[in-house]
Amino acid sequence: MRCILYLLLWAAVGILVSCEDDPTESLAGVHDLTQADFDKVVTGGKHALVEFYAPWCGHCKHLTPEYKKLGEAVAKDPKLKNSVVIAKVNADDHREIGERFGVRGFPTIKYFGRGKPTSAPEDYNGGRTAEAFLAYLQEKVAADKGFARIGSLDTLARDFLAAADKTGAAAAFKAAAEKLDEAQRAAGLLYGKFAEKAVAKGGDFFKTETARLERLLDSGKVGANKAAEISQKLSVLSAFSPDDEEEDEATKEQLSKAEE
Repeated sequence: MRCILYLLLWAAVGILVSCEDDPTESLAGVHDLTQADFDKVVTGGKHALVEFYAPWCGHCKHLTPEYKKLGEAVAKDPKLKNSVVIAKVNADDHREIGERFGVRGFPTIKYFGRGKPTSAPEDYNGGRTAEAFLAYLQEKVAADKGFARIGSLDTLARDFLAAADKTGAAAAFKAAAEKLDEAQRAAGLLYGKFAEKAVAKGGDFFKTETARLERLLDSGKVGANKAAEISQKLSVLSAFSPDDEEEDEATKEQLSKAEE
């Protein structure tokens, strides 16, 4: 009888471990993608990390707890939640997706960059832990902080910060924004809008407005469209930071170390 009880206990433990390591399991913060919805979720509008797995793959099963932790961590971080997609695809059932992205083994993990064609993702070759995934994504998001910025208007932003006549310097943004194409005009107009507010409210405006928008984003209470709008504003505001160049160098150094 005792032997039977031990066998039943170990069988129960085995079932729990098997369920815990099942790559087909629905995970919080992780999208389960199919051929029907892949292009609706991975659009290039956000950074995306996608695991291509097979249910029978031992390494995929081993990865499941870490991917679960990753999904939960991203879901709890408002900034990452609004800028990053974590997803997985059963590439054994949906082989056409695996073939589309050149998947030759399991698990294969690919990174789809924000604003880049989804047809050419990067292979992820880093560590297979939740911490390694998070560090990788945080670096990608940090490097992309200037996504809404425009080089010619960045120059005007530096001139504005150094100008004695702030009113005159602010007026230069309007003429510059009018020369932009339609895709850049919305961001271009933000430069002038922020410069005019700084003239009216004083030099601390950039710092206080950045802090206000970051609090809104961190709250997790804004919808996806509003979060995208806030992210664009924060990106443009970063052009008016006197520490911007130092921050860019620090980011470059961090990325350089990560690549070594």
